[in-house]
Amino acid sequence: MKETLAKLWNDYLSGECAAIDTDEERKLTKKAAELHEKASALLNKEQEQAVEKYVEALYDMEALFVKKAFFTGCEFGVSFLLDAGNFGK
Repeated sequence: MKETLAKLWNDYLSGECAAIDTDEERKLTKKAAELHEKASALLNKEQEQAVEKYVEALYDMEALFVKKAFFTGCEFGVSFLLDAGNFGK
């Protein structure tokens, strides 16, 4: 099952989850870009590179947690449906 979920996530859903579709998402993206610009202006090159690596690590960690939440949610949904199908038997 995990292999199927991984294929579903990697081939179909991860790109859709990263799409910026709503006004709220556009607003947050713009705000993040503005804050990045301001912070970069305050840092020297070495500091900026260190912060970029830190942010990349946070992105990687968040992506892993989102994928884990997707897998866990799917597994729960399947087990819930199976249990509901056996309800009253």
